[in-house]
Amino acid sequence: MKNVFISPNLRKEGITTAVEETCKVLTNCDANITMPLKAQTIGIKSQNISYTDDDKAIQNADFIVALGGDGTILRIAKKAAVYNVPLIGVNVGHVGFMSELEKSEIALMSKIFDGEYTLDNRMMLDLEIIRDGKVIYTKTGLNDVTVTKQNPFHIISLDICADSVPVTKFRGDGVIVSTPTGSTAYSLAAGGPIIEPSAENLSVTPICPHDLSAKSFVFSKEREIAVTASGLDGSSVCVSTDGDHGVEVLPDDVVIVRKSKLETNLIRIKGKSFYHILRKKLSDGGNER
Repeated sequence: MKNVFISPNLRKEGITTAVEETCKVLTNCDANITMPLKAQTIGIKSQNISYTDDDKAIQNADFIVALGGDGTILRIAKKAAVYNVPLIGVNVGHVGFMSELEKSEIALMSKIFDGEYTLDNRMMLDLEIIRDGKVIYTKTGLNDVTVTKQNPFHIISLDICADSVPVTKFRGDGVIVSTPTGSTAYSLAAGGPIIEPSAENLSVTPICPHDLSAKSFVFSKEREIAVTASGLDGSSVCVSTDGDHGVEVLPDDVVIVRKSKLETNLIRIKGKSFYHILRKKLSDGGNER
């Protein structure tokens, strides 16, 4: 563990201090540190710190430090998975379900260099949008895929199938297809089930359904979920992965979601169980100790 890529969310309050403290700990462990070119604005200069393109840095990294919140981890997760590089999150935000450390715990990162860590493997999702029999859009995410209305004053109609078998149909604001990691994010806020990461299930949760019989479903990881959606008054429908800007889909498009071959490997050094972290995050609003 010698080459470390730091991915900071420069919009977070206190990020400069967090980066400085992280660099100090890593430097004391004789690590070679790389950061994105945009991080040069922080003004840290040292012989063991370089600035370069994200892809190049991740490809050569032994592990990644994501400084920010869950959003920071989500943005870097796919690239980390492609190159099979584990990452550790430091919460500089609010709740931070996926983050292993709080700002006050950055010094604990030195344990990684002594081999005192485990890897928490998290399943990911692949999204495909099919139009006229052709795949027109693909993306991979760690949390979820959402199919939602674009007009806040309209509702949409959704049909959901699993392995080409009809499962449910309802009207509402949309639907969330999530991983166990995503089950504690938007899906949880929409009333979906909490799924422990090792279960590797897919959950499908309606968003504000206009039908009392519309329920959440939990599927096996082998299932392929297909969603078709249309606005009732000609309004647009949007598909988003991990909260990105998303893309518009047409009424005849088919949104396919399945388990990805890629995995996100989260570094754990405190030995806290999923349920301990969950309880503390939900009760303390992110002040996990």
